[in-house]
Amino acid sequence: MGKSWVLELEGEIVEVLPAGQYRVRLDEMDLVISCYKAGKMKQSHISIILWDRVKVEVNTYDPTKWRIIYRCPTKTQNVDNSVTL
Repeated sequence: MGKSWVLELEGEIVEVLPAGQYRVRLDEMDLVISCYKAGKMKQSHISIILWDRVKVEVNTYDPTKWRIIYRCPTKTQNVDNSVTL
């Protein structure tokens, strides 16, 4: 069961900023926000590059602090080992 006070949305990385910050364009709102990577993503050394699809969350108590919690897979692999978009 998820936390009721956390809002999760999906978006796309549009700019990589210094100090581990990213600008993300949200799908549903057409809004560009500033985000940082969540702790588990830092620990696992998951890299995020430009135009990656990500899932972000915001705490409703502090709407200025968005964080990236998941990097969505962008490519799928077929049975014959050819990569498709």
